[in-house]
Amino acid sequence: MRRFINCRAYAFDPAARTYRLGVGFVVDGGRFAALDDESAGAGVATIDLDGATVVPAFADCHLHLTDTGYTTGPRNLADVRDAQSFAARVAALPADDAVIYAANYDESLWNDGASATAAPLERAFAERLAMLVRVDGHSCLINRRTFAELALDPSLEGIERDAAGELTGRLSLDANWVAQERFLARISAAQRRAADERAHALALANGAAHLHAQLMGLGSRENYAAAIEGLGWLGPAKWHPKICERDPALALSLGLPYIGGDVFLDGSLGSGTAALVAPYCDRPGNGKLALADDEVEAYFAEAEALGISAGVHAIGDRAIEQCLAAWERVLGGVPSARNRHFIEHFELATPAQIARAAQLGLYLSMQPQFDATWGAPGGMYEARLGRSRARNMNALRSALRAGAVLCGGDDSPVCKLSPLAGMAAACNHHNSDERLTPLEALTMYTYDAARLAHAEDSSGAIAEGYAADFVVLDRDPFAGAAFVATQVMQTWIDGERAFSR
Repeated sequence: MRRFINCRAYAFDPAARTYRLGVGFVVDGGRFAALDDESAGAGVATIDLDGATVVPAFADCHLHLTDTGYTTGPRNLADVRDAQSFAARVAALPADDAVIYAANYDESLWNDGASATAAPLERAFAERLAMLVRVDGHSCLINRRTFAELALDPSLEGIERDAAGELTGRLSLDANWVAQERFLARISAAQRRAADERAHALALANGAAHLHAQLMGLGSRENYAAAIEGLGWLGPAKWHPKICERDPALALSLGLPYIGGDVFLDGSLGSGTAALVAPYCDRPGNGKLALADDEVEAYFAEAEALGISAGVHAIGDRAIEQCLAAWERVLGGVPSARNRHFIEHFELATPAQIARAAQLGLYLSMQPQFDATWGAPGGMYEARLGRSRARNMNALRSALRAGAVLCGGDDSPVCKLSPLAGMAAACNHHNSDERLTPLEALTMYTYDAARLAHAEDSSGAIAEGYAADFVVLDRDPFAGAAFVATQVMQTWIDGERAFSR
């Protein structure tokens, strides 16, 4: 038993959905035993938190673990801001691995208006297997050697060619996913494990103890089972593996209450592949749905029948419409009595779609950092969609007002693995009508995230009997301090310190 004193501890009451501020708490057997600093009695070890703020440990409801760890250091191109720097950084990529790989470039943030091309790969690594993945993961660049080595079917949709019919090296849609799966299989198991360990350490350093890892493209049940087992060996974080397959029976066989996550109904806005009702403003077309209506409905119907909560990736309003219409047919227009079906991203939702999602009881796993990165006037959203549609993207406040459950994630490495940065973005949405209060943002990344994980009876709150998963902050962002200035000092899981700065 340990007593924690001299702090500002935010205890959550799920029934009233309010917080009570305390000055200490007692931990016993890995759980919160009391929410005061006087119940432990004499002779109990005491930890003085020196006035720090204590909140429940954070969740990240959408995380690509290996990608996050692998794109640290020189393989992370997120800070590139022009074509010249892009070429220089590509030329300097580590060349001692079996493959040349980097990710997270985003031309929408470049200051020279240029587009990323495969030319730097051809100049620096013409004879090596080499790939650069765009920040959203929905398109990539490869050199000619890689195209030949991966044996891509020339008829695959998404292979870009120039006016003369020559390969440009840019892939999207089906070609992108086939190429990435085959390419990343060349990365050794040891490198993958090291990447996972780096990402796990990064999560703990940012207070994220409950991690919804997206598992994709592993094929067999045995491979998914091994991957889930491997997560448990990484360390103290609590894992919620999301198998991104339309196979509810697979989840049931592995003892998981959920399936899906990145089961794609469409692509991304950055790559111009999200499925829209109205056309893009800066390119032809309106994107593409990845699945037929009957495929989506069959997936949902099987999940509902088996008692498995099913999720999909839906970004554009046309993809969101396909999702909602399928759920309305499967559920008869009312929430599931036993499942917690969910939509990942839910970026370009109309007011009517928000109301229908809430009516169906769908959980909305959203990423506020998307707005911070692309939502400002003149940003990528406005370029792709125009000012009117861009203004109403990532409608957090509207969803909360409609009665939907909001769950926070970062989609790392698309955005920083930082729940505090996500909370800051939620409170500073570019559209002031869509901003959350600091405590609403906290609930999005704690208790309501635990609900998505089917774990709200034991985690997601500082409450008696709950797991003692908590974060110690250097200041109080709920009493005037800014999230962006707040730092995680310690992360505790089951009453044991997992990280200390």
